[in-house]
Amino acid sequence: MFLKKLSAVSLAAVLALSLAACGKKEGVAAEVGGVEIPMEDYYKSYAARTNQLKSQYGEDILNQEDPESKKSTDELLREQTMQDLTETEMIRQDAEKLGIKVTEEDANKEIENVKAQIGGEEAYQAFLKQNNMPEDFLKENLMKQKMASQYTEKKLAELKPTDEEMKKYYEDNKNSFYKAKASHILVSDLKEANVIRKEILKGGDFAKIAKEKSLDTASGKNGGELGEFTNGQMVPQFDDAIAKMKVGDISEPIQSNYGYHVIKLEEKKGIDFDKAKPQIETTMQQNKFKDYLEKLRKDSKIKLYVNTKEEVNLPEEYKNYGVIEAPKSSQETKETNAKNNSANNSKKVENAKNNSNKEQTNTKEK
Repeated sequence: MFLKKLSAVSLAAVLALSLAACGKKEGVAAEVGGVEIPMEDYYKSYAARTNQLKSQYGEDILNQEDPESKKSTDELLREQTMQDLTETEMIRQDAEKLGIKVTEEDANKEIENVKAQIGGEEAYQAFLKQNNMPEDFLKENLMKQKMASQYTEKKLAELKPTDEEMKKYYEDNKNSFYKAKASHILVSDLKEANVIRKEILKGGDFAKIAKEKSLDTASGKNGGELGEFTNGQMVPQFDDAIAKMKVGDISEPIQSNYGYHVIKLEEKKGIDFDKAKPQIETTMQQNKFKDYLEKLRKDSKIKLYVNTKEEVNLPEEYKNYGVIEAPKSSQETKETNAKNNSANNSKKVENAKNNSNKEQTNTKEK
């Protein structure tokens, strides 16, 4: 439950835009390095996102408030749309300087891959129709994805740290590289976490309390035991706490997105440089890439002409604009159709029953 999900470097994860609009410019959503991003692109991208969410969760999802930012889902989508559009253009310009350019031929190959994935031309055309998606929109997005992928790969290779840099990083962060065994008790309230910690420090049975009170039932049934893990596998707050603890310590309550953890450290051994090296390399590459992109953003002179705090007044032609979904394989399509047919048949049976019941009721009333 508390293992951190490790993923590849994401451009969205390493960049943060200041979304302050600077006036308005007719027909232009933003400028990046002097290149204008038309409002048409903003409308298409925003509509695709909202239609996807609404199709999955219903209309009300757009009005839900994010507990951290206190912003509605709709406002967050407007911000994300502007961020993605400006970042993509920023990356495109820098990629061009590096000689990275995705051609129409590349895009057509990607389209052919999509067709093969979902079962041929007929299934592909059905996919476009089902999602109300012009082929040009799909092609454009596939080209952007391929460009961003090639760019990220090339920049990460350029930013690969030297052995000397990695050894220095290891020495500066030696306590952060470990293999450990620990148990924890998870609760939702800080006050309760403090009470539990005091009880344990007075001699309370950690395992018994974990079984009775931990919200992490998977580990709770085993007395809170999490087994063996290394740094980087747990959520960051948990990781940081373990790095500072000594064997036998009972931690102060540690807050994460899951609640408050009271941690008992049972074993901890340092990991030597050679074993830590792959993780250090990845971390340093990501940090260097983040710094590079932040500098690039400042140098790109990004200007926003859309106020993301205001609702979008979508032109009629974009209101039903489709979404890019992961294409289904032909087998999945068959299974989905079978399920839909089954559901339709069930509805017909149910309607027939309802009509029959109505007729019986009418007869009785007469």
